[in-house]
Amino acid sequence: MSAAPTPTADEKDEQIRLLRYQLDFQRAELLHLTHERDRMVYSAAWLVFRPLRGLEAKLVDAVGGLFKKKALQRGVAGAGPASAPESPVRHAPAARLLVDVTGAVKRDAGTGIQRVVKKVVEALYGGERYEIPAIAVRSVEGRLFSAHAYAASLAGKAPIAPDQEIDIRPGDRFFMLSDSWNAFEELAPLFARIRAEGGEVISCIFDLIPELHPHACHEVTPPLYDAWLRKALLESDGFLAISRTVAQELADFVKSRGLPHRPGLKIGWFHCGCDIASGGDAPIAPQIKEATAGSCPAFLCVSTIEPRKGQRVALRAFEKLWGEGVEARLVFVGRRGWFDEAIAYELENHPEKGRRLFWFGDAGDADLAYLYDHARALVLPSFAEGFGLPIVEAAWRGRPVLCSDIPVFREVGGEGAIYFRVNDPEALAGRVEDFLAGRIAGDPTRVLRASWADAARRITEVVARDDWSDRLS
Repeated sequence: MSAAPTPTADEKDEQIRLLRYQLDFQRAELLHLTHERDRMVYSAAWLVFRPLRGLEAKLVDAVGGLFKKKALQRGVAGAGPASAPESPVRHAPAARLLVDVTGAVKRDAGTGIQRVVKKVVEALYGGERYEIPAIAVRSVEGRLFSAHAYAASLAGKAPIAPDQEIDIRPGDRFFMLSDSWNAFEELAPLFARIRAEGGEVISCIFDLIPELHPHACHEVTPPLYDAWLRKALLESDGFLAISRTVAQELADFVKSRGLPHRPGLKIGWFHCGCDIASGGDAPIAPQIKEATAGSCPAFLCVSTIEPRKGQRVALRAFEKLWGEGVEARLVFVGRRGWFDEAIAYELENHPEKGRRLFWFGDAGDADLAYLYDHARALVLPSFAEGFGLPIVEAAWRGRPVLCSDIPVFREVGGEGAIYFRVNDPEALAGRVEDFLAGRIAGDPTRVLRASWADAARRITEVVARDDWSDRLS
C-alpha cells in the first residue's frame, strides 16, 4: 500500500485552523451547558431533578457503552485478515439493479441522505428506460421484498405492482442506497445469495466525515460508522459515492490505512440532482414570506444545525455587516442536529431575531422553494460535506451561491459559485459586501446542473457498463 503524502505547510496551517474552529465551537457549547447547569442548580426545580441526574448519567453511560461494544464486536467480526486476499471473482453481466431502501422505509429522518434516497428512487420509477431494470427493494427478516408501494408514495401515484418477495436472479446487483449502516446486519444474509448467482453487492457512500472529522459528529456515530465501513469494505464488491471528491477520499483512505477489502474493490461516483419540488399549491407560512419581504436582501443558509455546517460562521459574518450598517437578512433553514445547544440558544435569543435574522426548523418543500425563489443568494459555510445539495438546488432556481472553499464545493459549484476561506467570518462578510456592491457576481448557470434523472442514469450506467473510476488491488 502506498503511504499517505506528507502535508504541505499550507495544509498544516489549514488543519490547525480547523482544529481551532472546532475547539472554539465546543468551548461555546460547554460554556452554554455550564450556564444552564448553574441556572438549574440555583432554581427550586433542581431539588426535584437533582436525584434523577445520577440515574440519567448511569443510563447514558450504559447505552453509550453498549453502542461502543456492539461497534467493536462488529468491527472485529468483520475485520478479517489483511493478508492473503481472495482471488478476484468473475461476475455475471448485470441483469437487474436491486436498490435497497430498507432504512428509508423504516425511518425518514428528513436529512440530506433521505432526500437522495427518495429522489433517486423516484427518478428510477419516473418512466425513463435505463440500461438495466431497477427495482426498489426492502429486507424483512432476511427475506427480500419489492418496495413498489414506497416508490409510488414518493410521487403520489399508485404502485406499478403489489409488493412481493423477490427471487435473486443471475447477475443481480444489490445496491444499498439507503443508510445501510442502520440495517447492515439485517442485510448481510442476502450477500451470499447475491454472489451465489454471480451478482455483486454495492454500497452507497455519502461521505467519510465520521472518519475524517469525528469531533464534528455525535459521539456514538464514529465507532458505529467505523465498524460499518470496515465490514462494508469486506462485503462490498463496489462503492458508489455521491461525488468524485468522496470517491477519491475513500480510495485514499483505504490505501493510506491499509484497510482490508474485497479483491479488486471498485469505486465510482454519481452526482446528486438539483431539481427540487415546488411544493405545488401548498400555502406558504406567513413567517416565511415575512423573512424575504421588502427590499432588504435575504441570504439563505440551508442545513441541519450541527458543528460542521458553519452556522456560527455565517452569524458572525452578518453581525459584522450589521455593525457596519449593511442592510441584509440572514435566514437559516434546518432542523436541530447535535452539539447545537449554544448556537440554537443564540439564534432563538438574538436581538435581530424576527428583524434581520430568521430560523425555520420545520420548513416544507413549498416553503423552501419559496425561500430559494425570493432570497438574494445562498450562503453555505460548511467545513466538511459529501456533496452540498443546497448549492445545486439554489443554482437550479437561479440563485447565486456563496460557499466555503473546500474541494467538494469546487466540484459542485464549479466556476459559477463565489468562494470564501473556510471557517472565516470576516472572509464571508467581505464576499457578501462585495456581492451586494456588484463587485463580484455568481453565475448559477455554471454550477453543476445534473437532474435526479441524470443521477439515476449515471448509477445504472456505472453498474451496467462496469464503468468504475478506481479499482483497488
